Amino acid sequence: MNNTAIMRFMTSGRVKPYALVMVFLFSLWANMVTPLWADDYCRTIPVDLKNTFHIVYGNYFYWTGRYFTTLITFLVLEFHSYGSIFIFNVLNAAVCCVLVQNVCLICKDTNDPDRNTSIGFVDILFVFLAIWWIPRDISEVALWKTGAIGYLWPVTGELWILRRLLAQRLPSGVLACGFAFLIATFLEPLSLLTSMVLIGFGVRCYRDGQPVAYRFIGLHLLGTLFLWLAPGNYVRARTMEHDTVMNRLDGVLGNVGSLFDLYWVPFVLILLLCHVAVARNGGEWSGAWKKIRIFTALSVIYMMLLLLFPRSSLAARVSFPASIYLVCILATVFINRPTYAGMRNWVLDMGIAGLSVWHMWVCVPDLLALARVSAMWNRQAAVHVAGFEDVTLPRVTMGPRHKLLYVHKDILFVGISPDPHNMMNVCFARAVGIRSVRSAPE
Repeated sequence: MNNTAIMRFMTSGRVKPYALVMVFLFSLWANMVTPLWADDYCRTIPVDLKNTFHIVYGNYFYWTGRYFTTLITFLVLEFHSYGSIFIFNVLNAAVCCVLVQNVCLICKDTNDPDRNTSIGFVDILFVFLAIWWIPRDISEVALWKTGAIGYLWPVTGELWILRRLLAQRLPSGVLACGFAFLIATFLEPLSLLTSMVLIGFGVRCYRDGQPVAYRFIGLHLLGTLFLWLAPGNYVRARTMEHDTVMNRLDGVLGNVGSLFDLYWVPFVLILLLCHVAVARNGGEWSGAWKKIRIFTALSVIYMMLLLLFPRSSLAARVSFPASIYLVCILATVFINRPTYAGMRNWVLDMGIAGLSVWHMWVCVPDLLALARVSAMWNRQAAVHVAGFEDVTLPRVTMGPRHKLLYVHKDILFVGISPDPHNMMNVCFARAVGIRSVRSAPE
């Protein structure tokens, strides 16, 4: 194969493959250095499939409707001695790449026949960095094993469904329909939102005399019902403190406020640099503005659906889908920017390069610091495994307020508590093979 043919192969398709390779490599490294945290330790039980299915079955009837989410999480962590964590790291990095690709492709305006429909290297970097820094806490939903399965995976799958829906090409194959059912059982508000959109799309197709993807829509709706009608949801709700409507509204508004912080500033500056906001050709932007309105509506409706849940269940990671819709708005404006040559394009490339350097400068030390803490805990605990002893580890905290529980963007840290009966302590002790563990100041 000559050089011309090789270049044609590498640049064929709508997304530059070498850019996604870079995203994959960083995501894989980040997943590999991120240790197990909190609930991860609680699920590293000895391999016993009968017991695993018994636990997951019990959870469905007495705690949560996320049956398949919980099952997959247990299987990944239960087989950690057999390399399952490495397989998860590779798969999770691939899911991250698929999410970046989905955002890029769903945001590209293909209505203009004269517009280049390929997704460039800079576009992919912008989208990846926005996905990392715009959400409130990427660590909880992309690096934490339990959180990634419960949030990153369903957001990626449901966004793929939305992309196919906007292209009016819903699949009807057995595997696609099975996937629609499975992904609908992962995350309650997102599953409900996607089912509502699919039903509306089906009704419109029926009215317009177009074919309706009954199987795909029906199985996704069935997955939503499987998730929402689980007895465990209602058993768990009775254990929570009663919430008034105003209390829930206050919690949702607080979550909405957390969607916007200073990390938006560099991305907004880059968009202003593109001068996309002052484009005067309305026809050229008709498709892009339509998508911006769609993503805005989806983010608002999603946050409104959170009113269905008690305030105490609104962890920061629950807002991740809304953040991704907001990223889609930014990506739509950026990817469909006017094409400039010369200095402006060079400054834009330098801005993206600067964001990439800043990203590595912040993330690499943070993730390595977490890895060192985990290695220290495991190293000191390993000394006492043979005697099955009570172990005291040095107190480790994070942040300026010295918190044992610290979550901020790329950092997810759950410290060892002074109380040996704390859930994190009990799970950690069982996972590493010691009788109990607590922390004390050095």
